[in-house]
Amino acid sequence: MYDDYYRFKQKPFSIAPDPSFLYLSERHREALAHLMYGLRTDGGFVLITGEVGTGKTTLIRSLIDDVPDDLDIAFILNPRLTVNELLETLCEELGIPERNESGSSTNKHLIDRLNKHLLRTHALGRSTVVIIDEAQNLSPAVLEQIRLLTNLETNERKLVRIILLGQPELAEMLDRREMRQLVQRVTARYHLAALTRDDARAYIAHRLSLAGGNPHLFTRGAASEVYRLSGGIPRLINVIADRALLGTYVEGRPRVIARIVRKAAREAFGQPAWRRPRLWIATAAALVLAVGAAWALFDQGMSWRARPQPAIAETPIASQNQAAAETPPAATFTQSPAPIASESPLPTTPNVATDAQPKSVPAVPAGGAAATTSPKPIDLLVRPPGIPADSQRDAYAAVFERWNAPIAPSDVPCNHAPQVGLQCLKLNGTLQDIERLDHPVVIELWDDRAEPYYAAILAHHDGRVTAKLGGRSIDVGPEDLSGHWYGSYIVLWQMPPDYRGNLRIGDEGPPVAWLRQHLANTLHIDLRAQNPARFDDALQAALIRFQRENGMVPDGVAGPMTWIAMNSGSTNPMPRLSDGT
Repeated sequence: MYDDYYRFKQKPFSIAPDPSFLYLSERHREALAHLMYGLRTDGGFVLITGEVGTGKTTLIRSLIDDVPDDLDIAFILNPRLTVNELLETLCEELGIPERNESGSSTNKHLIDRLNKHLLRTHALGRSTVVIIDEAQNLSPAVLEQIRLLTNLETNERKLVRIILLGQPELAEMLDRREMRQLVQRVTARYHLAALTRDDARAYIAHRLSLAGGNPHLFTRGAASEVYRLSGGIPRLINVIADRALLGTYVEGRPRVIARIVRKAAREAFGQPAWRRPRLWIATAAALVLAVGAAWALFDQGMSWRARPQPAIAETPIASQNQAAAETPPAATFTQSPAPIASESPLPTTPNVATDAQPKSVPAVPAGGAAATTSPKPIDLLVRPPGIPADSQRDAYAAVFERWNAPIAPSDVPCNHAPQVGLQCLKLNGTLQDIERLDHPVVIELWDDRAEPYYAAILAHHDGRVTAKLGGRSIDVGPEDLSGHWYGSYIVLWQMPPDYRGNLRIGDEGPPVAWLRQHLANTLHIDLRAQNPARFDDALQAALIRFQRENGMVPDGVAGPMTWIAMNSGSTNPMPRLSDGT
């Protein structure tokens, strides 16, 4: 509409990832250098992460446009694939012909085709690079298969190089203990941050100039407003700048001014003023999740995705009398509608489940020969029929039943939990961690499909657990969980009276009085105070002692793990894995 008015040859602020408009800030140059390294490194993974809209896809498209002639590129844009679909896509991307007369496309057949093709191209002096965009959407099973692709090699070199691009959730996912084999093969990684203020101004001028317009069309104040309202995210800059150009055209002005930029942001984002672009990003993400994953029940609350630590850290979360919570380096804080409390997991021990061989790989007997004639182990954790939401709902219902807390099929579990005096806490750890918590949990399971399914662990005995999956109870051990469970679980825990969040020195209220009384009884000490409902120095010292004795980081903050430890040590009736009641 405004192209002729500004004499543009093309739109300067399209949100399409057009490599011809690539602006190389210092950070983008560093990211591009890592990508170029990934094209030439001898095997392994290159990992590029960045927030939504920072330009990762534009960078990779620019790189692909200039790849050397001796490189074959397989570019996967939609990673929501099963293992079999991933292998089929790779074969199609690399132009590998189908040579199986039976039309079979088993995983083994596809890997054999890939291996033969890679050996043939290697003999011709060519190299192969697999690039996967939006890699945070890869399931653990597919990530494991991608890792196994790096095992395709000759005596001298790896036959395939892999570049993963994704949002920060990708790095969080790879921080899990069961992903350590893949992480050990990451040869380079880089996090692409947002543009600085100066870069944002230069970015706007760069795109205006490439479109054939006046690079100074935005006043200095208007460019600063675009940066402030977008947070330096290139995609948001494009949205605001495009709308601002339209507003300037409507008013018949020669240049874009700050007032029009603010109005453009209001029109684009539907808010009075976008003074907190990060809030916009979080809100938009929450809306997408709410529409696209209506039964992502465990995410409908506040959760930490914490990497395993050598000890438990009581990390503050926001309460009604606290302005904000401090996020530790080891975790990423996310906010969603329901208050799921959270903090770092218990100390981790070697994960027998994830260290075991995949079920599809035959074990080697003591004699050393492959057990080719042994019967295939029975998979006790087969995905039940129905949609993933069915298994998730059934798993939560089983855990709520153990708490004698009724829940209706229409209730969102972690939204419903506070109504019955409970909270949800999402953790990542091992089977030993769950046994140590001694509470029923919901675990996230995976097979070769792109969506997880769920089971409830209700009891443990002799190194095994009783699980409920799809309406049936099964007895499983670490060997059964291997290849299905990657450490993610949610535990319900009982709130103290009038719970509002984590407690720290200076807080007041009934939860503080409850904490004081419980610590006095547990530690057999005198904690009487003039104001029992105030969190004072003596109470903090007692809490630190309790945390130290229970293997936590003694930070003096009472969070969910503290409450769980207190509940576990109390005589109050509550469901325990150890007795199965």
